[in-house]
Amino acid sequence: MFVRDERLQVTLGGLRISNPVGLGAGFDKDCDMVNSLQRFGFGYIVAGSVMCSPRPGNPRPRMVRDPAREALYSCMGLPSKGLNYVAKHLEQRHHGYVPLIINFNATDLRDYLTCMEALQPLGDALEITLFCPNRPDDAGDFLNPRFAETLFVEIAKRKKKPLFVKIPGYVSEDDRQNRLDLIDRILKYPVDGITITPESRVKENRLSVGYGTLTGRPLFQQTLRVIRDVYELTGDQCDIKATGGVFTAEDAFEAIAAGATSVEILTGFLYEGWSIAKSINRGLVNLMHKRNIENVQALRGARMQKIPIQSAGL
Repeated sequence: MFVRDERLQVTLGGLRISNPVGLGAGFDKDCDMVNSLQRFGFGYIVAGSVMCSPRPGNPRPRMVRDPAREALYSCMGLPSKGLNYVAKHLEQRHHGYVPLIINFNATDLRDYLTCMEALQPLGDALEITLFCPNRPDDAGDFLNPRFAETLFVEIAKRKKKPLFVKIPGYVSEDDRQNRLDLIDRILKYPVDGITITPESRVKENRLSVGYGTLTGRPLFQQTLRVIRDVYELTGDQCDIKATGGVFTAEDAFEAIAAGATSVEILTGFLYEGWSIAKSINRGLVNLMHKRNIENVQALRGARMQKIPIQSAGL
């Protein structure tokens, strides 16, 4: 299912990847399927979130589909088989040609560092999630720039592989300033990239806890706005992994032109099926050819840098 084309190759956090379409965190929470998932044409796989201790997550029902909008409501609450299970499982993985990024979350500083030390030898890169909106015991402490800095002081002492930081998006101006201040603060430390997600917490009575996160097509325009903000702040200082509403080659093209280095698929994978990465990558090659864009790296940030892109409906 791989699309082999040099124009798709990018460097992500120092990793050379064959294409800019990744599978986002949340599909393979306990790293059970990493050997199989590398066969479906993705440039990289993000597995997790891994938690330090086993936890059941929220009660069921905790996932509801909205097929008319190609969206999904979920309140998983970070179910996890725990660090020991994941570490033992990953020790048996086949190291293939698709980089593995391991996403992890934690309840406190100690657990963050425990996860990092155990998982770092087992993947090609790490991704640390600072906040989960569906975890009742997460008050968002690590979204406070000063508090987050205490974490990254310790992270910096232990970092040996590429590190991405996953942060939630925003809808209010206060939250926007908080996220940008947070990014500005943590980039003083050896962080290789930012993973951005749209703000999507909504009420949903069909879910067990009465609320959850909305994912899928309805969030794409918000994703673009957050990409533009983060790219304007960071430029080439770090890579940006964008997740939220990407379903098509046109979506991926616009996200990368806005400043993303790569895009990640999750809800789109559930709706469009196993061939979505192949479809997006084929479409990206065609779009770049039509617009005389040399490669994905030349496309990155083109909209923000006012580089002319021949338009054909985009």
